[in-house]
Amino acid sequence: MSILRKIVETVAHVMPDRDPDELIQRHRYLGQPISRLDGRSKVTGAAHFSADYPVNGLVHAALAFSTISKGAIVTIDTSAAEQAPGVLSVITHLNAPEMKVSPEFSIGADPSTGTTLVKILNTDRISWNGQPVAVVVADTPEQAEYAASLIHVTYAAERGTNSFEESIPHATQPKDLMGEPPELKKGKADEVFQDAAHRVDLTFTTPPHNHNAIEPHASIAFWEGDDKLTLYDTSQFTVGTAGSIAAVFGLERENVRVVSPFVGGGFGGKGGLWAYNQLCVLAARVTRRPVRLALTREGIFRTVGGRTPSQQRVAIGADPSGKFSAFIHEGVTAQSTDNHFPEQFSFPPRHLYAMNSYRIGQLVTDVNRVANTFMRAPGESIGTFAVESAIDALAYEVGLDPIELRMRNEPDRDPVSDHEFSSRYLREAYHMGAEKFGWNHRPAPVASQRDGEWLIGQGVATGTYPVYRMVSAARIRINADGTALVQTSCQ
Repeated sequence: MSILRKIVETVAHVMPDRDPDELIQRHRYLGQPISRLDGRSKVTGAAHFSADYPVNGLVHAALAFSTISKGAIVTIDTSAAEQAPGVLSVITHLNAPEMKVSPEFSIGADPSTGTTLVKILNTDRISWNGQPVAVVVADTPEQAEYAASLIHVTYAAERGTNSFEESIPHATQPKDLMGEPPELKKGKADEVFQDAAHRVDLTFTTPPHNHNAIEPHASIAFWEGDDKLTLYDTSQFTVGTAGSIAAVFGLERENVRVVSPFVGGGFGGKGGLWAYNQLCVLAARVTRRPVRLALTREGIFRTVGGRTPSQQRVAIGADPSGKFSAFIHEGVTAQSTDNHFPEQFSFPPRHLYAMNSYRIGQLVTDVNRVANTFMRAPGESIGTFAVESAIDALAYEVGLDPIELRMRNEPDRDPVSDHEFSSRYLREAYHMGAEKFGWNHRPAPVASQRDGEWLIGQGVATGTYPVYRMVSAARIRINADGTALVQTSCQ
């Protein structure tokens, strides 16, 4: 309540005749549980999601996807699609206006949401199975989907890299990990590990994951002349989407308006510019009509990236007391052949535990798959799974309670940067959690608790996630009657 108290006291200073406690209680909002303000409009259908806006003259688009992972289009027959009922236009690499490639994802001075370097619909080259090869515009979504199914493509297929496991021997070091060094070293971790009193050396694998939000990815685009665009989009990063669209179509940023008041589930998969956003805008420009493009579930899996698989090694050496003498966390993730987005699984141990020597880093391998991107609980989650599992295994090896082992390796300063922590309350969290969950009264042996046919248990793990600071702005107006209006661009 400290921040809340400061806000209320500031308000009370502006309005000295009002008691701070009265300000908190009277309006029932500050510090109190309240119903979600947009809940009723969402469940009753009053809220407009990206595909729901009533736009006059709206027509509909659908995509046709490649069926090979690498190669080139030899022929593309659109005659049947063009003659199908309700079809207004069929756009392929043969007749698509030239577009630029979006800049890479950036939260800097010129925000953008680029996910791939592939030229969407401006090339006969194929980089992944599911790459759009055509967009069909028709009077109804059913007509557009049916016409898209009539497009016949022949390919000159090439051998693609489709297996993550087979690609691992060819992995290389990325240029960076979200702006951080891809590898960090201190001391001779391998030698210290071999001489450690207690050791665990484990390999973990994690699978790829896909976004599957309740609201499918969808856009409505319409132009005002040739240089102004409005895009209703299910976007988690409106200013970045506007920047990317402006770059792709050669527009001034201020002439691109992206509207996204509600997002029906995002998980990170709606933070980037994908083929559907771009092709919806293109279809609207070609037909000079407002166009709606809502991906099917198949379309989402084929054109919207998620989390890549990983293979990780965690090797920890400890002295007789359980203090870490060597910590090795290394492994490989995959990324598209046409994007730079390594899954940052190696971030957690950089800040969690005291380590006398360490080697922490990761490699990436390129595969012919849709570009990967932010996934709810990004690389930190799969890295935490591996690290915390290994620490639990070490606890049994040393013969220490898993919480006690973590306590003994709690650092006083950041183990990599040696900076002081601005705040860190893990010791308090361990104590509180152990008390609340009856940790000290649990049967310690593995698989010793049952509930009928089910084996049950209690576990502990520590997680960390970075705080990213970026340019932002907010405006607050405090009114004479004690109400306030807060305005900010936030998703």
